[in-house]
Amino acid sequence: MSQYGGLLLYVLVAFAVAYLVASSSQHLGPKAPGGLKRTTYESGIVPEAPVKYFSVRFYRVAMFFMIFDVAVMSLYPWATRLRMLGHVGMLHALVFLVIVGIAFAYVWRRGGFQWD
Repeated sequence: MSQYGGLLLYVLVAFAVAYLVASSSQHLGPKAPGGLKRTTYESGIVPEAPVKYFSVRFYRVAMFFMIFDVAVMSLYPWATRLRMLGHVGMLHALVFLVIVGIAFAYVWRRGGFQWD
């Protein structure tokens, strides 16, 4: 367990820093709520046309691409140490690829990559 002490400390510090950075704007930022701040645009200019909402399809496709891209990139360290890992490493990589493939097929089947 002492081998993982440094890793545990690293994870705790990473979460603490992430929490501090995320919450610092709320605690340290100016607080001046008002009627103008609650409008659609803070610039003070009244919009001439109603606000049109745009589709989030691009963000959805980009998010799926990032998820699957990171999954595929995680195979690089495995490929560089394939001889050292042997058959057990190959089996683990195949299980990982099957899981990623099932997730990819599910998203594709549900239409997650379509723009229409």
